[in-house]
Amino acid sequence: MRLEGINGESIGATENMLDVHSIMKKHVAHHASEGNAYMWSASVDVGADKNVIWLRNNSLTSDLIIEWISISCSAATVVEIFVGTGTTPTPGTVVTGVNCQVENANIAPALCYHTETSVDAGAGLTLFTSHQTAITAKEMIDYDGVLRLKYYSEVAVNVITDIALTTVNILGYFSNH
Repeated sequence: MRLEGINGESIGATENMLDVHSIMKKHVAHHASEGNAYMWSASVDVGADKNVIWLRNNSLTSDLIIEWISISCSAATVVEIFVGTGTTPTPGTVVTGVNCQVENANIAPALCYHTETSVDAGAGLTLFTSHQTAITAKEMIDYDGVLRLKYYSEVAVNVITDIALTTVNILGYFSNH
């Protein structure tokens, strides 16, 4: 058996052996190289049981896969992450998804607000996870692509305690498979 490259040269095959090389990388890195990965970020001062950031997938053709959510608070608090669908947002401050491939001008097919009052106290959503944060610690919640938002599905990050400042970053990518 002989395997040839595009120029007719032998490509690592010998009698009954084939030399194969592969590169392993996370899905998010692959989608970032294609211009389909985004970061949404908000730093806000909110009251007790209030929303920090709300994100909805508006893509008809691709799911929004959440890789991770990071949370940094100025005081200890409980952070609740809600999921759901169908929230009618109260237009607030828009958060733009920044493409992880800097030179790419793709715009994320998603809608994102910070301090979205229509989901305060998780109204209309289902509690997905709850996390206790330490004082001034950064909590990294690695979903590793398990949190998958179909068309019009959403995720909201709320804080329970009235604290001075909370920063939330959401890393996700769009995929149709």
